[in-house]
Amino acid sequence: MRRHAVIVAGALAIVLTGTLAGAGPTLADDTAPLPELVIGYPPPCGDEEAATLSAVECADVEPVDAIGPIPPEVQAAAAETARVETALVQAEGADALRKNCRLHAEVAFYTDSDWNRLATNLAAETSHCADYYISIPAIAGNKTTPRPDQAWRIREKGPRFHAMAEAHLTAWQNWVVSNGKTWIEAGRLFRERMANAGYDVSLGDTWALNEVPSSVRQNAGQSRRNLLDFLKGLYEGDGSTGSNRGLVFVVGLGQRTQNLAVYLGNMRGWLSDSAFWTEADAYVRFWAQEVYGDVRAWGVPNAPRMTRAEHLIEYVMHPLALARAGGERSAAAEAFFRRAYLPLENAAWKWQSGFGFTNVDSVLMRHFVSEQVHAARHDAGTHPADGPSGRLGFAWAPENNPVEADFPAKAAGIQQRLASAFANAYAQGASSQIGACGPPGDHVWCEGAYEGAAFNEGWEIFSTWDE
Repeated sequence: MRRHAVIVAGALAIVLTGTLAGAGPTLADDTAPLPELVIGYPPPCGDEEAATLSAVECADVEPVDAIGPIPPEVQAAAAETARVETALVQAEGADALRKNCRLHAEVAFYTDSDWNRLATNLAAETSHCADYYISIPAIAGNKTTPRPDQAWRIREKGPRFHAMAEAHLTAWQNWVVSNGKTWIEAGRLFRERMANAGYDVSLGDTWALNEVPSSVRQNAGQSRRNLLDFLKGLYEGDGSTGSNRGLVFVVGLGQRTQNLAVYLGNMRGWLSDSAFWTEADAYVRFWAQEVYGDVRAWGVPNAPRMTRAEHLIEYVMHPLALARAGGERSAAAEAFFRRAYLPLENAAWKWQSGFGFTNVDSVLMRHFVSEQVHAARHDAGTHPADGPSGRLGFAWAPENNPVEADFPAKAAGIQQRLASAFANAYAQGASSQIGACGPPGDHVWCEGAYEGAAFNEGWEIFSTWDE
């Protein structure tokens, strides 16, 4: 059912654009016209250039809160974290956990499943310097309804854990069009349903919009105005629970994409739209650009660690780099990105496309996620005043295809590596990026190679604005 829904949406988008199948290759990110009430559609299934969360719907992944058992010792460690941190905040106030933190990390996770096990593993090995935001998918088959009885399970991990209710854009778009409603009404109704499902913004919960399609950066039809109206409704709610800035996931392009000229032009145009970014700034807390590193563009044999990290940084930070380079032309976007930009990196395993290529063994995947934390932490330390400071995120989307009996246990190992990388790189005191690569004296977590891997030098063009 989920696979069919996305294929239909993708097919509808193709009909609306007038694009003929088999018409020949095009540059990535070509523009497309849209009807008046529409924001846009996810990329069609199988689009190897897209970095998109819709890949999980194409794969028909079952949304369950844990894909494997959580060991009692992990549960006990997470419970002890919650007890200690809750007591500390009650005794010393909300800022007690940030004392002696070189950087306060705000880490956001997209999840299509396994969200409770992920949160438990993160809590079991903790740094007081990191807050975790965990998205929870909407109800399958009824995606305008947030999943109930889950938010408290995230909050019980302690004061640094926050639940995010998925606002599924395609489902709400269908609701707006079929009911003749406004996007503001859609956002307000979602907030009402979110509260009814147990999400409490006064306790740190929020919403996560999945996901802004390429039509918005292309400025197709009324897509930008419609998106801003939806964000306004999500922010305001119905007035009963207070305003709430949330998170926005944004479709991107894969790291190995070669033809970036059209995409670059569309990004320049979008970043120059000062009115859009000024208004979005009022509604959005985290702007999560989907930048899923690809093992084939990272694991170059014999390449130095910092060379690999620099290529990751060029890719995952490219929207912010371009906004910086635009000067007055992109000043509003740069100011917004300094406060809100969050690179959504890649912990999705094992995928052929959609999340880049991660169909590798679990050991190499653990090294890959360590390197991504290392790169983001290095960039934050290099630009402490320019953003995104301690903001980063990961897509967690386990895909056991073909089926392996030990897949859940191996996936848990990747979760534990994420927890360790955050705990070491964002620890209290004089922490640094090297912590993501292992404990002192044993920095081997960022090693790894993939035969045939090659860097994509194309992303360096986003460091300058002029054509």
